[in-house]
Amino acid sequence: MYLKKIHVKNFRSLRDLDVDLEDYLSIIVGKNNSGKTSLLLILEKFLSGGNSARFELNDFNIELQQHLKGLIEDTVQPADPYPMCGIALRLFVEYGAGDDLANIGNKVIMDLDPDNRSVVLDFLYHLPSQNLALLKRDFKAHQDKKGDKAKDGLSYLKDVHGKYFTLARRSVQFDHLTGKVVEDNFTDLIKENIRIDDIISFKRVNARRTVSNKDSDRGLSALSAKIYTAMSADTGEEEVFETFKDALTRTDKDLDDIYAAIFHQVIDDVRQFGGIKEGDTEITIKSSLQHRDLLEENTTVVYGHGAERHELPESYNGLGYLNLISIIFEIKILLNEFKRGNFPKPADINLLFIEEPEAHTHPQMQAVFIKNIKNLIGRAIKNADRVERPLQTVLSTHSAHIVAESDFDDIKYFKRTAGNTTSHSLKYLERLYETTGYVGHYKFLKQYLTLHRSQLFFADKAILVEGDTERILLPSMMRKIDQVDAADAWVAGNSAPLALLSQNISVIEVGAHAHIFELFLDFIGVKTLIVTDIDSAAEQDVLDKAGKPVLNKDGKPRRRVQAHPIEGATHTTNAALKFFHGAGSDIGYFIGLSIEKKTLIKEPTRGWCPHVDGQVMCVFQVSEADKDGTAYHARSFEDAFFHVNRDFIRASVIDDGKTKKFKFPSLVDDALEAFLEPGSSSYAMAEDGITKKPSFAIEILLNSTTRKETRKHPDGTEREFVFEFSNWNIPQYIREGLAWIKLG
Repeated sequence: MYLKKIHVKNFRSLRDLDVDLEDYLSIIVGKNNSGKTSLLLILEKFLSGGNSARFELNDFNIELQQHLKGLIEDTVQPADPYPMCGIALRLFVEYGAGDDLANIGNKVIMDLDPDNRSVVLDFLYHLPSQNLALLKRDFKAHQDKKGDKAKDGLSYLKDVHGKYFTLARRSVQFDHLTGKVVEDNFTDLIKENIRIDDIISFKRVNARRTVSNKDSDRGLSALSAKIYTAMSADTGEEEVFETFKDALTRTDKDLDDIYAAIFHQVIDDVRQFGGIKEGDTEITIKSSLQHRDLLEENTTVVYGHGAERHELPESYNGLGYLNLISIIFEIKILLNEFKRGNFPKPADINLLFIEEPEAHTHPQMQAVFIKNIKNLIGRAIKNADRVERPLQTVLSTHSAHIVAESDFDDIKYFKRTAGNTTSHSLKYLERLYETTGYVGHYKFLKQYLTLHRSQLFFADKAILVEGDTERILLPSMMRKIDQVDAADAWVAGNSAPLALLSQNISVIEVGAHAHIFELFLDFIGVKTLIVTDIDSAAEQDVLDKAGKPVLNKDGKPRRRVQAHPIEGATHTTNAALKFFHGAGSDIGYFIGLSIEKKTLIKEPTRGWCPHVDGQVMCVFQVSEADKDGTAYHARSFEDAFFHVNRDFIRASVIDDGKTKKFKFPSLVDDALEAFLEPGSSSYAMAEDGITKKPSFAIEILLNSTTRKETRKHPDGTEREFVFEFSNWNIPQYIREGLAWIKLG
């Protein structure tokens, strides 16, 4: 028996959320405030809170709050028939032919069709129609009594909702033929006295764990008592625990004699003050060691250090290790609690929620944790009587390292849009690629989303670049723009926009494969800047090593599309540009494309189309003037950089009249000298003058300089600004793209 899907309605940002669960491990990822913790909380409130689950008005989704306000103030009329009005948790359970159905029985199973093996459980905190009438009546009385000082509907509801909202638990019929829930056909599980904890048991490992590395902290040691309590209920270890208790009994007898000697003077003093009268029972101090208390107060977790295994207290260990050990301890405790030693058997479904296991741990430890978690928790709970029930684990994380080491199909992506959270399984993404005919792209994506690229799951924005040069230089370019923007805002008397480097932006190198990511980008819904090359080309003769045309069978020169400067080019070979714009390979289209037409949005029937509110922007080289006013349209990043930074490159040459020294070892000397001649081609320099592009990018940074400049505010206040990397320029197309991603 497994929990297959969770549906949440009207709880905080979870207005209408569906989460598909795996039979074994489900990993929930998403940006901050995407709803991961809210899912945990509603599960805990309904499944662990029993009949005393507590909700606050702020737990209601904003839309539900406004609807309730309208109902109370009589500006909105309830629908007919009256729908569920409140917070709801719906669990979709599937059982197999061999499952024990004793707990769900006829009162929970709503359909006896053997082909229907689904059970739907509802947990509600809702406002019944009759209670709505009472609420409206009481609110009207409040208004009449208070007059101008009366509260509005929501303020009134905040204090009294517990009087009108009720908790409900139901089993609702599921029509397996239509795949829909029959809302009007249900069993009241509270009236039928059905024990939910026999059907599903829920436990959590909290992100806020009780360990620290303060000298006085003994959090792990205290956990040993909890482990004992959890494990002692397992009759399979009965002999071990009885041996422990027998040892305590023997120790009690030995300590009785010692206590008599230690405390005899105290007892005599009590007698002197009349505390003990002749003939009365004489007080005696005896040993009464309790096995749980003994563990809690007198056990110490230590760790061995060095070759000689010196024992050091737990607080001497790093916080990351303390946290990891704490997680393992807590998981072991909960796994034993799932066994329910005092009950005849574990619950039918056992759900363990591990919240953010990466807290305080370094990246390698996070990767090790997720690699081993499946072995630690296992697939099932088995008690001492060999009764076995499934165990399902849900793990929420912000760690790209954990995601990178996870099974792709286990991942559930939470995305918050317009105040509402949605969830998608990456299995759904695979189906998207299949329906579009790009199955190979999905396989490539799975292989490519390695450690660094898994950051995309947690980013607010993304920048996809082609190669190492852009990836290395982009952070410096972002800093340059941030510093200039801050100074300009000061001079204008305005607040500076949020810096690029202060935003949650992931920079990912994708080579020439940005188009492969298009379904993924649409799937995760992050604003994305694609920095690519226009890759101009023209049909040309194929030449042999001697520079002569290669002839085909009929004696004519063989021709093919090859790289070519913009001037005279007819094609672009850039697959991403052709894909996103759907304009074929005509270079003229891209040369004439305005900046407004470079932002794209995906429409269901037309694919990617230009749109002012587009979530994706493709930028590539444009025509721009250098310092001398010479306009030129580059083909690649290096081509564009050389064009607008000729003086920067020239300054890197040290000529003492006898020898020349070059500060850019990655550049070919002969090509560099030719480039520094008047009227030389930056295209030739980019094509033939660089030996290693990553080295060239690093050398740009090494040869960068910083300047300081004092700027004046409109109120007369002066302030000094620092401008790093001030001796070279950012190509225009990259400046345009970074300005767009910064402000959007």
